[in-house]
Amino acid sequence: MDLEVVRGLAPSDRWIFVRGRIATEAVHMDAALSGVHAALRDRQDREALLEAPESWGSKMRECNARLSARSVPAPLHAAMEHALQDAALAWYERNRYMHDLLVDRLDVDDAPPELAETRADDARYRLRLSRKKDVPESVSVSFDEAVELVCKLVAATWRLRATRYCLSNLSSVWRSMLLGAVEGEWDGTASWVSSSDRDEEQ
Repeated sequence: MDLEVVRGLAPSDRWIFVRGRIATEAVHMDAALSGVHAALRDRQDREALLEAPESWGSKMRECNARLSARSVPAPLHAAMEHALQDAALAWYERNRYMHDLLVDRLDVDDAPPELAETRADDARYRLRLSRKKDVPESVSVSFDEAVELVCKLVAATWRLRATRYCLSNLSSVWRSMLLGAVEGEWDGTASWVSSSDRDEEQ
């Protein structure tokens, strides 16, 4: 569904749809990371994808370890490391929307002073349901912030795909994407400016 159509829905329906988009793009990114894991083992077959660890954390740790031991030209190696880092950050944000509680209002006595400010009609309170020390107990989030996360997940997925195919030396187009600036779109597509184009603009 087009983003402008989603914006025209009632706030509660908007949140249902955007969380669905977050979940969908997270699945795509998980699959892309499995592809990187396979490529780091010099494989591209479907069975190799299935042999990757099921846990995102374990899979990411193994990818980082294998990449650190991989002989890759320095610019590509740095770009691949950044691609993994960006994916890890996007996954962390995804977890907050998937595992925390989203509510449209809090009891006055429960609301921290910083959350009592005026908010947009489609804003939500995100309440922590775990004991993670690095996660705020409660935070106010907007629909636009959730949309931004969808775009981050999309961009991270495409950069993981570029990492996979650069490791396999399949296309110079993927190299251009990996070394360039990638912008994810709401619909799952992405655009990018290659590093050479950016150099010419500066």
